[in-house]
Amino acid sequence: MNMNIDDILNEFENSTSTKSSRDLDNQSLIRCWVNERLTPDLLIYEADLVDRMMERVRAQIEFIELNSIELQNEKEIKLTLVIVESELNRINFLLRSYLRTRLSKIDRFSIFIRSEASEVKKLSNDEYVYMENHLKLLLDLYNTTFLGKLPETLQKIDDTSGGLSMITRPDLKTVVFIRALENNDITVDDEPVELIKGGIYALRYEAIKDLFEKKAVEII
Repeated sequence: MNMNIDDILNEFENSTSTKSSRDLDNQSLIRCWVNERLTPDLLIYEADLVDRMMERVRAQIEFIELNSIELQNEKEIKLTLVIVESELNRINFLLRSYLRTRLSKIDRFSIFIRSEASEVKKLSNDEYVYMENHLKLLLDLYNTTFLGKLPETLQKIDDTSGGLSMITRPDLKTVVFIRALENNDITVDDEPVELIKGGIYALRYEAIKDLFEKKAVEII
């Protein structure tokens, strides 16, 4: 097959997005991954971004499969394939870690998420199905091992009576490190706190949650 490295690169570029959009998506995926790992609650599922990244993964896999056999003896092409494969591995790691982090939160907070419409909206369709199946298996296990042997009034796993909730919720008092992206004034424990653009602070998540959602601060 008579094809040089420019032909291969052009073919690959034409099958994916432009360089600027790819770079932006890469940065966005890293930011989503960091946010999901460092915040105590479940964040909104970034469906469009994940879909674009999955499409890029498919394009990279196809590129490697089509060219690795026919061009394995050309050193320049082999280098190109190594670079593409390295990028593929990096994206795969970020996607898997992002999704696994979300599933871990769903496992821990499934009863809470299911009871709050605003939390359910954060899930993808697949995550919602996963949560329902996970809860069903969990309830079956609990009923078989011990709940079925208790009085009916004590069999609820979402009981909030008696001043003691059995529902596991995200701990919004968790301390997180943030970087202020703009100047803001907030109140923490009835004390005013001034956030200066570019400054780094360690604060309870509940104190900066609104600013985080407005992209006025970033988690680091």
